[in-house]
Amino acid sequence: MEQSSQGKLYSTADTALAAWLYSNGLELTRVDNSEFPTIFYFENSNPKLPGLVNVFQSGEAIGNITNFYRAYKLMLARIKSARL
Repeated sequence: MEQSSQGKLYSTADTALAAWLYSNGLELTRVDNSEFPTIFYFENSNPKLPGLVNVFQSGEAIGNITNFYRAYKLMLARIKSARL
């Protein structure tokens, strides 16, 4: 999945990564459903962001699975709501 860290926003089209970041307290600022795939935007100012992305991409993410699952369902709902 493609990620971008430009200016004040970090973007990703990876729904699972978006859920992971959200469940770890990063602020989801915007969801762009105008094209496929959906892009999730997060505040880039959080110092935890690079570490969270690296841990997730390395396959070593650990944490509260219930929070992650709820966040994942929220991300899917954001995608579906714009495509109805």
